[in-house]
Amino acid sequence: MTSGYILIVAILVLGGVIAASGDRIGTKVGKARLTLFNLRPRQTATLVTIVTGSLIATLTLGILLAADKRLRTGLFDLKKIEKKLSSTRNDLAQAVEQKNQVESELVKAKSEQADAQKLLDSINKSLKAAIAKQSVTAAQLKTTQSQLEIVSQQKVALASEIKQLQGERQELIQQRNQVKEQVTQLNSQVTQLSSQITQLNSQITQLKTQITQRDREISKRDLTIAQRNQAIAQRQELEKQLKQGIAQRESRLTQLEKQLQQRLAQLQERQAQLQQQDKQLKALEEQLQKGEVRLKEQDKQLKALEEQLQQGEVQLQQRDKQLKALEKQLEAREKRLAFLEREVGALEQDYQVLRQGNVALLRGQVLASGVLRIVEPSAAPQAINQLLTQANRAAIEATRLGSNNANERVVQITQEQVEQLLNQIEDGRDYVVRIFSAGNYIVGEKQIQVFADAAPNQMVFLAGDIVATTSADLPTMNEGEIRKRLDIVLAASQLRARSSGILGDPVLQIGDGRIITLIRFLEQIKEYNQSIDIKAVAAEDTYTAGPLKIKLLAIKDGQVVFST
Repeated sequence: MTSGYILIVAILVLGGVIAASGDRIGTKVGKARLTLFNLRPRQTATLVTIVTGSLIATLTLGILLAADKRLRTGLFDLKKIEKKLSSTRNDLAQAVEQKNQVESELVKAKSEQADAQKLLDSINKSLKAAIAKQSVTAAQLKTTQSQLEIVSQQKVALASEIKQLQGERQELIQQRNQVKEQVTQLNSQVTQLSSQITQLNSQITQLKTQITQRDREISKRDLTIAQRNQAIAQRQELEKQLKQGIAQRESRLTQLEKQLQQRLAQLQERQAQLQQQDKQLKALEEQLQKGEVRLKEQDKQLKALEEQLQQGEVQLQQRDKQLKALEKQLEAREKRLAFLEREVGALEQDYQVLRQGNVALLRGQVLASGVLRIVEPSAAPQAINQLLTQANRAAIEATRLGSNNANERVVQITQEQVEQLLNQIEDGRDYVVRIFSAGNYIVGEKQIQVFADAAPNQMVFLAGDIVATTSADLPTMNEGEIRKRLDIVLAASQLRARSSGILGDPVLQIGDGRIITLIRFLEQIKEYNQSIDIKAVAAEDTYTAGPLKIKLLAIKDGQVVFST
């Protein structure tokens, strides 16, 4: 800034000195009445004044041009600067548009991230609820298992008691059978005693009959008293014996009856005990059946709980899978968000640089390109050097306006990238190799960092392939709408070409590439007052190197009406 002020002061002082000197010279020439070129003295003075003023202007301009390189650039390269300024403004508009698009994508990505976070929170809540439910189910399962163990222990105890009662029942049944045998024996003895009593009774009756017969004989025969007494004594002895036998038999019979009654009472008691034990056994069997039913129900409940637990585990596994998938989506979105944020930062930097208006090269700008086929590996470095030389020339023209030193090396590329490029293109196939600017560079940059990219030069479109199409109802459309339809076809063709992998710059060429061809086609569309279909077809076989040459066709009922 100080040097500028000094320059202005020096120019003013120099101009004043030259003006004063010119005035003095003019005055002296006028007073001396000198003449030049056969002119009058006044005209000679005027000529000296003009020459002096021209000298002032020439010196002023020369000092300015010699002192300020930017003034020289602005004076002699103004048209180039204006062209670059217009292209820079276009790039600035594209950068602003890209920035807005990236910001919208960033907002969308943030909203998607927020939605994913909400979904993740809801899944976490449901997962916590499922875990709580699982813990409750596990507690229920533990209590059920403990109850099942208790019931199984009760079942074992009941089974042992049942076995014991069944053993006692068998013993009681055996005792009952023994008592029944004893009763039958006693009954047989009673019958024997009754038969013996009957025999004794029959004997007594016989004795009585004998006594009566003896009495009769005594009475008849008139026995003597001694015989009669003897017979009476015998009779009395027989009666004693008979009474003794009867008494013994009666006492024995009463004893047997008492024993029989006792045995019957014992038998009744045993039968009552057996009946009670049968009732207890039946009650135990009923309890056992109820316990088995309860065990079956608890088994069913346990199976149901196990199924619920398995379903809960399956749901937990599904939730885990969903959670992992959401985490992966969230990570991908976070990566995309970070990438978009980096892109926004880069675009903001580009935007700031573009606003300054002194950008000569943009990041990602193609400096040189070409189609290479390497048959011999030794020829690959030479081909790449030629492309780097073209890129170097383009970089010098862009960053050093008016510079004649075209041999200066300004582009810089790493040896690793060159070796990687050589390894990629040495297989004998056609490759489209492009040299890009690695960053934004302003006018006057001394080093330009570049990088290379190679893509196989494959066929993308065949001649006659339809690239884009649209319809137009010409009677109801004005000129602006017709142009919009045509712009739609061209934009769709360009987008199709880029998405298909065409790398040329420009990527699209209409007809022979002249603007008059497109204008004529538009005029023909305006004059045609019917509904038509507008198609863009590939004019020739198109490769990755491009450009895509298209031919515009106006079709009516399947027939081509006119074309470019």
